[in-house]
Amino acid sequence: MGRVEGKVALITGVASGIGKATALLFAREGARVVGADRNAVGGTVTIEEIRSAGGTATFVQSDISREADCENMVRVAVQTYGRLDILHNHAGILHPKDGPITELTAEAIDETFAINCKGMLFTVKYAARQMIAQGGGAIVNTGSDLAYIGLQNLTAYTASKSAVVGVTRTLAVELAPHKIRVNAVCPGFTFSGMNVALQNDRAFMDQMRLDYLIPELGQPNDVAYAVLYLASDEAHFTTGTALVVDGGHTIK
Repeated sequence: MGRVEGKVALITGVASGIGKATALLFAREGARVVGADRNAVGGTVTIEEIRSAGGTATFVQSDISREADCENMVRVAVQTYGRLDILHNHAGILHPKDGPITELTAEAIDETFAINCKGMLFTVKYAARQMIAQGGGAIVNTGSDLAYIGLQNLTAYTASKSAVVGVTRTLAVELAPHKIRVNAVCPGFTFSGMNVALQNDRAFMDQMRLDYLIPELGQPNDVAYAVLYLASDEAHFTTGTALVVDGGHTIK
């Protein structure tokens, strides 16, 4: 029996990287997956991979910066599978114009927060309504280890992910009476489609490896397994926490 057997999981950002790895893992562990992404091609590929492996999954194209899309994702999950047990808010961006504070633009700040924060809150808003009606659920938001350490030239991204970690605690307090657990997972540098430009910067990559106690960089599955734990009944006594998955980056 899988660790999330029979549960319905809504996962955002499934087209690539951590979101894709999490969707595939949840399906292998018995969940019925509703995958959301604004990239319809990549998202559909992920869903087809799940189905080809014998899993159950549905794709919904969504831009989480739009509240109506967030509401629709939850509606699709409930209309398709009758309930919603798990929400994993993973969709996020690293804005190409993010940078030092002296050069930061309103565009970079607004677009980063629209997806990394506002979209996360709207998705929780509608998922929580459904979970309250059902009598409980589990929510896992994606933060970053940059909520705990400084890294130059990622000002808007760091601010947005720090906000995710903070509001996760608030949501845990607010939703606990409804038997809804809310946690965050905070990855270190993890290979994904979002950070291809950084992966191609050899000096940056060499320095990152030196900054990790475990001298390698994260893979999407490293984070996916942490999300699986927090979403599963194994973590029934865990809420309001942020699980850092960063190879020891934050303590070196």
